[in-house]
Amino acid sequence: MQKNELHLTHGTLSYHHHGNGPHLWLAFHGFAQDGSVFAPLAPYLPKDVCLIALDLPWHGDSDWKKDHFSINDMREAIDLLLAKKQQVKYSLIGFSFGARLALALARDEAQRWERLVLLAPDGLPRRGWYAFFDHLPLGIKKQVVRWFDRSDLLLKWANKLYEWKCLDAFSLKFMRQHLQTEATRKRLKGIWLSAAAFPSLRSSCSFLSTTPDLPQRLITGERDAVIPPASFAYLAQQIPQLQWASIAEAGHDLFHTSVLSQWAPALF
Repeated sequence: MQKNELHLTHGTLSYHHHGNGPHLWLAFHGFAQDGSVFAPLAPYLPKDVCLIALDLPWHGDSDWKKDHFSINDMREAIDLLLAKKQQVKYSLIGFSFGARLALALARDEAQRWERLVLLAPDGLPRRGWYAFFDHLPLGIKKQVVRWFDRSDLLLKWANKLYEWKCLDAFSLKFMRQHLQTEATRKRLKGIWLSAAAFPSLRSSCSFLSTTPDLPQRLITGERDAVIPPASFAYLAQQIPQLQWASIAEAGHDLFHTSVLSQWAPALF
Protein backbone atom coordinates (compact mmCIF):
# COMPACT_ATOMS: atom_id res chain seq x y z
CA MET A 1 0.00 0.00 0.00
CA GLN A 2 1.32 3.45 -0.91
CA LYS A 3 2.40 5.55 2.03
CA ASN A 4 0.94 9.00 2.55
CA GLU A 5 3.89 11.37 2.88
CA LEU A 6 4.65 15.07 2.87
CA HIS A 7 8.15 16.01 1.73
CA LEU A 8 9.18 19.12 3.63
CA THR A 9 12.33 21.20 3.73
CA HIS A 10 13.70 19.45 6.82
CA GLY A 11 12.24 15.96 6.53
CA THR A 12 9.29 13.77 5.65
CA LEU A 13 6.04 13.54 7.59
CA SER A 14 3.69 10.60 7.10
CA TYR A 15 -0.04 10.91 7.64
CA HIS A 16 -3.23 8.85 8.06
CA HIS A 17 -6.22 9.62 5.83
CA HIS A 18 -9.90 8.98 6.68
CA GLY A 19 -12.88 10.01 4.56
CA ASN A 20 -13.01 12.07 1.38
CA GLY A 21 -15.43 14.90 2.10
CA PRO A 22 -14.79 18.56 1.24
CA HIS A 23 -14.50 19.71 4.87
CA LEU A 24 -10.90 19.15 5.95
CA TRP A 25 -9.92 18.30 9.53
CA LEU A 26 -6.26 18.03 10.54
CA ALA A 27 -5.22 16.19 13.68
CA PHE A 28 -2.08 16.24 15.87
CA HIS A 29 -1.44 13.33 18.25
CA GLY A 30 0.20 13.24 21.66
CA PHE A 31 3.80 12.53 22.64
CA ALA A 32 5.00 8.94 21.99
CA GLN A 33 1.95 8.21 19.81
CA ASP A 34 1.29 8.57 16.09
CA GLY A 35 -1.56 9.60 13.81
CA SER A 36 -3.22 6.20 14.14
CA VAL A 37 -4.55 7.27 17.55
CA PHE A 38 -7.30 9.12 15.64
CA ALA A 39 -8.43 6.00 13.72
CA PRO A 40 -11.29 5.33 16.22
CA LEU A 41 -12.89 8.57 15.01
CA ALA A 42 -13.32 7.21 11.47
CA PRO A 43 -16.76 5.62 12.12
CA TYR A 44 -18.04 8.97 13.40
CA LEU A 45 -17.02 10.98 10.32
CA PRO A 46 -19.87 12.55 8.34
CA LYS A 47 -19.73 12.00 4.58
CA ASP A 48 -18.64 15.60 4.02
CA VAL A 49 -15.52 15.34 6.24
CA CYS A 50 -11.95 14.30 5.49
CA LEU A 51 -9.71 13.68 8.51
CA ILE A 52 -5.92 13.74 8.08
CA ALA A 53 -3.81 12.81 11.11
CA LEU A 54 -0.11 13.58 10.87
CA ASP A 55 2.74 11.56 12.34
CA LEU A 56 4.70 14.34 14.05
CA PRO A 57 8.52 14.42 13.75
CA TRP A 58 10.23 11.36 15.35
CA HIS A 59 6.86 9.58 15.59
CA GLY A 60 5.25 6.88 13.48
CA ASP A 61 6.73 6.63 9.98
CA SER A 62 7.93 10.23 9.79
CA ASP A 63 11.61 10.81 9.01
CA TRP A 64 12.86 14.10 10.42
CA LYS A 65 16.42 15.28 9.70
CA LYS A 66 16.89 18.17 12.15
CA ASP A 67 17.13 17.96 15.93
CA HIS A 68 13.96 20.05 16.34
CA PHE A 69 10.99 21.33 14.38
CA SER A 70 9.40 24.76 14.28
CA ILE A 71 6.01 26.37 13.83
CA ASN A 72 7.10 27.23 10.29
CA ASP A 73 7.76 23.54 9.59
CA MET A 74 4.21 22.70 10.66
CA ARG A 75 2.81 25.53 8.55
CA GLU A 76 4.70 24.13 5.56
CA ALA A 77 3.02 20.76 6.13
CA ILE A 78 -0.40 22.40 6.49
CA ASP A 79 0.11 24.39 3.27
CA LEU A 80 0.92 21.19 1.38
CA LEU A 81 -2.15 19.40 2.74
CA LEU A 82 -4.45 22.32 1.90
CA ALA A 83 -3.07 22.42 -1.63
CA LYS A 84 -3.44 18.65 -1.98
CA LYS A 85 -7.08 18.80 -0.86
CA GLN A 86 -7.73 22.07 -2.74
CA GLN A 87 -8.94 23.81 0.42
CA VAL A 88 -8.23 27.23 1.91
CA LYS A 89 -9.62 26.56 5.41
CA TYR A 90 -9.55 23.63 7.80
CA SER A 91 -10.53 22.52 11.29
CA LEU A 92 -7.90 21.42 13.77
CA ILE A 93 -7.99 18.82 16.54
CA GLY A 94 -5.09 18.24 18.90
CA PHE A 95 -4.63 15.68 21.65
CA SER A 96 -2.29 16.26 24.64
CA PHE A 97 1.03 17.47 23.14
CA GLY A 98 -0.78 17.85 19.82
CA ALA A 99 -3.21 20.26 21.48
CA ARG A 100 -0.23 22.20 22.81
CA LEU A 101 1.04 22.44 19.25
CA ALA A 102 -2.39 23.57 18.08
CA LEU A 103 -2.39 26.38 20.65
CA ALA A 104 1.10 27.40 19.60
CA LEU A 105 -0.11 27.74 16.00
CA ALA A 106 -3.03 29.98 16.92
CA ARG A 107 -1.60 33.40 16.04
CA ASP A 108 -0.35 32.26 12.64
CA GLU A 109 -3.15 29.88 11.67
CA ALA A 110 -6.42 30.88 13.35
CA GLN A 111 -7.51 32.91 10.34
CA ARG A 112 -7.63 29.63 8.37
CA TRP A 113 -9.44 27.62 11.08
CA GLU A 114 -13.10 26.74 10.87
CA ARG A 115 -13.12 24.96 14.25
CA LEU A 116 -10.61 24.19 16.99
CA VAL A 117 -10.86 21.17 19.28
CA LEU A 118 -8.44 20.64 22.17
CA LEU A 119 -8.35 17.20 23.79
CA ALA A 120 -6.64 17.13 27.21
CA PRO A 121 -4.08 19.79 26.20
CA ASP A 122 -0.54 19.78 27.58
CA GLY A 123 1.77 22.75 28.09
CA LEU A 124 -0.49 24.78 30.39
CA PRO A 125 0.55 26.01 33.87
CA ARG A 126 1.44 23.21 36.29
CA ARG A 127 3.78 22.48 39.19
CA GLY A 128 6.54 20.05 40.07
CA TRP A 129 9.60 18.71 38.23
CA TYR A 130 7.71 18.35 34.95
CA ALA A 131 6.90 22.06 34.91
CA PHE A 132 10.44 23.03 35.94
CA PHE A 133 12.14 21.12 33.13
CA ASP A 134 9.41 21.85 30.60
CA HIS A 135 9.83 25.62 30.95
CA LEU A 136 13.61 25.84 30.92
CA PRO A 137 14.93 28.31 28.30
CA LEU A 138 15.97 26.82 24.97
CA GLY A 139 19.67 27.54 25.56
CA ILE A 140 19.69 25.60 28.82
CA LYS A 141 17.69 22.77 27.28
CA LYS A 142 20.34 22.37 24.57
CA GLN A 143 22.93 21.88 27.30
CA VAL A 144 20.76 19.43 29.25
CA VAL A 145 19.99 17.15 26.27
CA ARG A 146 23.68 16.27 26.07
CA TRP A 147 23.08 14.20 29.19
CA PHE A 148 20.21 12.22 27.69
CA ASP A 149 22.61 9.69 26.22
CA ARG A 150 23.97 9.07 29.73
CA SER A 151 20.63 7.49 30.58
CA ASP A 152 22.20 5.04 33.03
CA LEU A 153 23.51 7.91 35.14
CA LEU A 154 20.32 9.98 34.82
CA LEU A 155 18.15 7.06 35.90
CA LYS A 156 20.46 6.34 38.83
CA TRP A 157 19.99 9.93 40.02
CA ALA A 158 16.26 9.73 39.39
CA ASN A 159 15.92 6.58 41.50
CA LYS A 160 17.81 8.26 44.33
CA LEU A 161 15.62 11.35 44.14
CA TYR A 162 12.55 9.13 44.22
CA GLU A 163 13.86 7.31 47.30
CA TRP A 164 14.42 10.69 48.99
CA LYS A 165 10.84 11.71 48.01
CA CYS A 166 12.20 14.54 45.85
CA LEU A 167 10.81 13.04 42.63
CA ASP A 168 7.24 11.86 42.06
CA ALA A 169 6.31 8.45 40.66
CA PHE A 170 4.94 9.89 37.40
CA SER A 171 8.23 11.67 36.59
CA LEU A 172 10.28 8.57 37.42
CA LYS A 173 8.09 6.40 35.20
CA PHE A 174 8.33 8.97 32.41
CA MET A 175 12.15 8.98 32.55
CA ARG A 176 12.38 5.19 32.63
CA GLN A 177 10.09 4.90 29.61
CA HIS A 178 11.57 7.60 27.40
CA LEU A 179 15.29 7.20 28.10
CA GLN A 180 15.30 3.48 27.27
CA THR A 181 16.63 3.40 23.70
CA GLU A 182 18.40 5.64 21.23
CA ALA A 183 15.11 6.14 19.34
CA THR A 184 13.10 7.13 22.42
CA ARG A 185 15.88 9.48 23.57
CA LYS A 186 16.01 11.12 20.14
CA ARG A 187 12.24 11.60 20.19
CA LEU A 188 12.32 13.09 23.69
CA LYS A 189 15.18 15.44 22.78
CA GLY A 190 13.43 16.63 19.63
CA ILE A 191 10.04 17.30 21.21
CA TRP A 192 11.58 18.95 24.28
CA LEU A 193 13.74 21.30 22.20
CA SER A 194 10.95 22.07 19.74
CA ALA A 195 8.40 22.95 22.42
CA ALA A 196 10.86 25.43 23.97
CA ALA A 197 10.64 27.52 20.80
CA PHE A 198 6.83 27.48 20.61
CA PRO A 199 5.09 30.82 21.14
CA SER A 200 3.88 31.41 24.69
CA LEU A 201 0.65 29.52 25.31
CA ARG A 202 -0.48 32.37 27.53
CA SER A 203 -0.28 34.72 24.54
CA SER A 204 -2.06 32.11 22.42
CA CYS A 205 -4.90 31.95 24.95
CA SER A 206 -5.09 35.72 25.03
CA PHE A 207 -5.29 35.81 21.25
CA LEU A 208 -7.97 33.11 21.04
CA SER A 209 -10.09 34.99 23.55
CA THR A 210 -10.40 37.74 20.91
CA THR A 211 -11.78 35.35 18.26
CA PRO A 212 -15.43 34.87 19.33
CA ASP A 213 -16.49 33.77 15.85
CA LEU A 214 -14.19 30.74 15.91
CA PRO A 215 -15.93 27.68 17.45
CA GLN A 216 -13.58 26.32 20.12
CA ARG A 217 -14.05 23.18 22.21
CA LEU A 218 -12.15 21.68 25.13
CA ILE A 219 -12.71 18.01 26.00
CA THR A 220 -11.09 16.52 29.09
CA GLY A 221 -11.42 13.57 31.46
CA GLU A 222 -12.28 14.19 35.10
CA ARG A 223 -9.86 11.41 36.08
CA ASP A 224 -6.92 12.64 34.00
CA ALA A 225 -3.79 11.60 35.91
CA VAL A 226 -1.37 13.22 33.42
CA ILE A 227 -2.59 16.82 33.14
CA PRO A 228 -3.71 18.55 36.37
CA PRO A 229 -7.36 19.71 36.33
CA ALA A 230 -6.17 23.21 37.27
CA SER A 231 -4.54 23.48 33.84
CA PHE A 232 -7.85 22.90 32.10
CA ALA A 233 -9.60 25.35 34.40
CA TYR A 234 -6.94 27.94 33.58
CA LEU A 235 -7.56 27.48 29.86
CA ALA A 236 -11.32 27.81 30.25
CA GLN A 237 -10.84 30.95 32.30
CA GLN A 238 -8.53 32.51 29.72
CA ILE A 239 -10.87 31.79 26.78
CA PRO A 240 -14.41 32.58 27.98
CA GLN A 241 -16.11 31.37 24.78
CA LEU A 242 -14.43 27.96 25.01
CA GLN A 243 -17.01 25.18 25.25
CA TRP A 244 -15.69 22.77 27.89
CA ALA A 245 -16.95 19.20 28.18
CA SER A 246 -15.52 17.17 31.07
CA ILE A 247 -16.10 13.41 30.78
CA ALA A 248 -16.83 11.93 34.20
CA GLU A 249 -15.40 8.43 33.74
CA ALA A 250 -12.49 9.39 31.47
CA GLY A 251 -8.80 9.62 32.24
CA HIS A 252 -6.17 11.06 29.89
CA ASP A 253 -6.94 8.47 27.20
CA LEU A 254 -10.03 10.03 25.69
CA PHE A 255 -9.92 7.50 22.85
CA HIS A 256 -10.63 4.56 25.13
CA THR A 257 -13.65 2.62 23.88
CA SER A 258 -15.46 3.15 27.19
CA VAL A 259 -15.54 6.95 26.79
CA LEU A 260 -15.12 7.68 23.06
CA SER A 261 -18.85 7.48 22.36
CA GLN A 262 -19.48 10.21 24.95
CA TRP A 263 -17.83 12.93 22.88
CA ALA A 264 -17.00 11.71 19.36
CA PRO A 265 -20.55 11.69 17.86
CA ALA A 266 -20.95 15.44 18.37
CA LEU A 267 -17.39 16.35 17.37
CA PHE A 268 -17.85 17.00 13.67
